[in-house]
Amino acid sequence: MKICLTIYSSPWSEFKGGGQIAVHHLASALQRMGHEVHVLYSKSHGEKISAKPPYTVHWATRFHCASLNLDIFSFARALKRLMKWERFDIVHGNAEEAFFASDIARDFKAGYVFTSHANMIPETGMICGMLRPLTFLKNLNNYLLRSSAYNASRVITFSEFSRKLVLKGLRKKKGKRVMVVSPGIDPSWFEVKRQAEGSKDLVLWGRMEEQKGIPELLRTLKEVTGRIPEVRLHLIGEGNMTEPYRKQAKELGVLDRVNFHGWMDVDAIQEFISKCAVGVFPSRIESFGLSMAEAMAAGLPIVATRVGALPEFIEDGVTGTLVPPANIPALYRAILEKLENPDRAQTLADAGRETVRQRFSWDQSAQKMTEIYQSVLDEI
Repeated sequence: MKICLTIYSSPWSEFKGGGQIAVHHLASALQRMGHEVHVLYSKSHGEKISAKPPYTVHWATRFHCASLNLDIFSFARALKRLMKWERFDIVHGNAEEAFFASDIARDFKAGYVFTSHANMIPETGMICGMLRPLTFLKNLNNYLLRSSAYNASRVITFSEFSRKLVLKGLRKKKGKRVMVVSPGIDPSWFEVKRQAEGSKDLVLWGRMEEQKGIPELLRTLKEVTGRIPEVRLHLIGEGNMTEPYRKQAKELGVLDRVNFHGWMDVDAIQEFISKCAVGVFPSRIESFGLSMAEAMAAGLPIVATRVGALPEFIEDGVTGTLVPPANIPALYRAILEKLENPDRAQTLADAGRETVRQRFSWDQSAQKMTEIYQSVLDEI
C-alpha cells in the first residue's frame, strides 16, 4: 500500500508536539510492515533539518500565523503535486493542514483518513460559525480542523475521551466511522535505567502552554518547599508561556528552585529524568497524554490530574497517582507522598511501566491502521 501522511511542522522542529512525534513513529512502523510511506511535513524558510527517517520525507512551507494556519495552502499545493507523481492509495491527515486533502484524494481516487489530536472541535461548520464572527475568528483553526475531520472516510482518535469529543463536535454524524487506535511509545523509553536514590527533583516535559497546569504546579512548589527545602522543579520544553511562568516563579519566591531547561532531545530527556524522583503533570486537559505515558514507560513515579484520557491508562493508587485538576492541596499531598515514600512510589511506577508496555505499541497501531486503510479502499 502506498501511503502519505501529513502534519504541519515536524518532529525535528522546535514547534513539535505529540502529534508530530506520533506521525513519525506511525510512519516508521508502517514502513517496517512493508508499505511505501511518505510524510509531508512543513518547515520555515531557512530551517535546517538533517534527519533521515526510514520513510520518504517531503516538505511544504511553514507559515507563522497564530490566527490562521496558512499551511493549508502550501500543503494543498505540495500534496496535489505529490499525488500526480506518486499516486498514493491513502492520504492520512493529522491536523488542519489537511483542510483540502479530502478533495485532492477524491480527485485522484485515493482514500482519505484523519487523526484528531485536538482537545476541542467546534459543534458547527464554518458557515454557522461565521454567525458569531468574534468567536469564529478566535477559533478559526479549530473550524479548519473540524472540516478536515468531517470530510474523512474514517476519523481516528488515541483515546475514548477524544472519540467522544470528536463525536460531539461532529454531532455524531460520523458514528461508527470514528475509531480509537491506541498510539505507541518509542521503545527507547522502556530502556531508561532509574538512578534516583535520594533525589528530591520533580520534572515535567511538554509545551509551556496553559493546558499543562504549570501555574498550579508553581504554587504547589511554594508549599512543598516549606516541608522539603531541597526540592527542585525542572521544566523541559518551550512555548508561549515560558516567560510568564518564569515571572510567576519569581513572584512566588521559588525561581531559585525552578530550572527552565528549554527544548531537549529525547535521549537527553531520558537521561535527565532517570535521576528525578517524580514526574508531575497537573494538566487541565489531555486528549491522550504522551509525556505521561513516556514517564510511565521509563519507570518514573508520576502524579497527574484526573482529566481527559489520563484515567484510561493511569489507575490511581495502582500505576500512578491522580488528583483533581487545579486542586493545589491535593497536588501538594500527592507530591509529598511520592517524595517521602520513594519505595512505595517506585512500586506503583513499576506497575505503570508494565501497563504501558502491554498497551502501547506502534507496531500494533500500524497493524490496526492498515486494516482501516484497507476498509476505506474497499469502499472506493
